[in-house]
Amino acid sequence: MRGYPINSFLFWELQPEHFGDWDVYRFVRHFQQGSTHNDQAELSNQHPAVLVLDGQQRLTSLLIGLTGIYRVKNGKKGRGSAFIDQELYLNLLENPHGFAESDENEAVVRDIHYGFKFVDLERHPKNNSVAIWFRLSDILRVTDSAQLAATIERELNLHPKLDDAQKIILRNNLTRLHQVVWNEDCVAYYMEKDQSYDKVLDIFIRANDGGTKLSKSDLLMSMVTLRWERLNARDETEVLTYHLREVLEQDKAFDRDYLLRSGLFFNDLDFGFQIRNFTPHNIAIIESRWQESSHALRMSADLFRRIRVTGSHLTAMNAVMLIGYYIFKKNRGKPLEEWLIAAEDEERIRRWVIAILFHGVLGGAANMTMELYRKILNERFVLSKTFPSHTLTERMTKRGHLMDFNVDAIARFCAMEAKTRLGQPSLSLLYDRVDWISESYQLVQIMPSYRLLDERLKAVGLDDVEITVVKSWEGRLANYVLMSTEEAREYYQMDFEDWVATRTVDDFAYHLLPNNPNLYNELYFSDFITARRSLIAERLYNIFTDPKFGEIKTKQEIA
Repeated sequence: MRGYPINSFLFWELQPEHFGDWDVYRFVRHFQQGSTHNDQAELSNQHPAVLVLDGQQRLTSLLIGLTGIYRVKNGKKGRGSAFIDQELYLNLLENPHGFAESDENEAVVRDIHYGFKFVDLERHPKNNSVAIWFRLSDILRVTDSAQLAATIERELNLHPKLDDAQKIILRNNLTRLHQVVWNEDCVAYYMEKDQSYDKVLDIFIRANDGGTKLSKSDLLMSMVTLRWERLNARDETEVLTYHLREVLEQDKAFDRDYLLRSGLFFNDLDFGFQIRNFTPHNIAIIESRWQESSHALRMSADLFRRIRVTGSHLTAMNAVMLIGYYIFKKNRGKPLEEWLIAAEDEERIRRWVIAILFHGVLGGAANMTMELYRKILNERFVLSKTFPSHTLTERMTKRGHLMDFNVDAIARFCAMEAKTRLGQPSLSLLYDRVDWISESYQLVQIMPSYRLLDERLKAVGLDDVEITVVKSWEGRLANYVLMSTEEAREYYQMDFEDWVATRTVDDFAYHLLPNNPNLYNELYFSDFITARRSLIAERLYNIFTDPKFGEIKTKQEIA
């Protein structure tokens, strides 16, 4: 009425074939204070539905004022009803133009206002010399200029004592009301007709960029929260987020996006983080199995902690989801307190997880790799419930996701810098330890750095080219082992020659070190590296076919 803009609205024309994807509700016309309830819309499959994506509150206010009822609590004692139904009225005699004022630049600014108020439905407001009340919804029956003239004339005839100034104000107010309701294009809007949910969501986010920043995650979480019936989605995801971050020593990973994707992934749904995947049907499935899904993620996180793949060592967060999926599938149907991971299975998982981190399998097109993993796991579960590390390695390698340790991979392994994020986890592949959590292990350099100084190497007769080659291997995995705290203390307290001399055959075999004391001399360091690389190669080449931790074959497979 005052001529101020109310900002544009965002509408979405949804085609009938997509009606089943969403719960669609009608606008509230009869609003009760303290309660918001929208009735579900009954849509005709013959026509598209226009959904309001941005501007719902503004349009609701307009609808209540023009066509609806506003129920407020009865503040007076002794009256029958706890609520009073009210309708919006306009005082036709209130002059909208107040006193003129000047702003700082001496420009005239007029205070424009209109006399609106909500009035008890059962008690029509009394008219007097300063107020003639017009029910706002009545303007909807005044559809053209002829009916407007008749309405104005009727009001003037009903109130013959008005002076000329009051008649002008009445005429102007009714004309202005009719003008904004029927003639002015005061509601600006954008109608999106594309049926891509994610495009529509992106438009909404960008349109609201100047206000509170809303992400896709915020909006999808709102959808999930509204549709969960038994659990509180925000509370559930918040508790699980903090737990995973604490156990896995992560500051920002494992957010709500991750948990919602896990819910889709575990239930064999399309797990792309897109709005089209969060239909009412899918959201209901996620809630019905949430306790199992969250328990599987907790167990997966605990396993990663036990095998010491946490913090900076955990370079692909989706690895936790993959193992959680296996735990979820293997234990579903059992009481949560009976869910478990066998020790042999844990070792298979440990080797496979470190291998995918080493090979960087979950980088780039990770979703395709994860979908392949899920497919292979479901196929294998028909035959065996053990973790199929060997089958996964074979099938994924054939599909272009290098998982095994061929000649090139072994060369990269041996040449990896030990003190990188994946140095310690990768080196742990050389060991069969099942218990990694009860004792601390540390990287230990076999040929000490002080024995590989340029002066010392020159003194034993190496030329510059040989020195460059020798020193290039000083900090690489081929020159490192993992020792317990006690082993490391003994190593550092003894002279290097004495330490080598006191090693047994089992000691050398345990750490995959060449059993030739002569190689532990800086003059023969290149030969030591060659021998160590050979031992590492043999170990890694057979790491997924080790009989001790191989997949359990079924009678059908053996036959």
